Amino acid sequence: HKEAVLKVENSLILNQLCKYGQLELITGKSKQLQLKIIEEVLGVHNFSYYIPAHNAGVIIVEDNELL
Repeated sequence: HKEAVLKVENSLILNQLCKYGQLELITGKSKQLQLKIIEEVLGVHNFSYYIPAHNAGVIIVEDNELL
């Protein structure tokens, strides 16, 4: 999971800098991986995100400005 978290963080920051917009992170149904990504990346950088009710294996990340 550590490598996945680093790749997610790099992708999100690159996406933010290039202004590509919304991203879909496919995590599978691993709650442990989802929590690591939410706590270690999304929360730290203040990204808005949600997990759609119809697909619990995905995190949708909105395009927010990094603080």
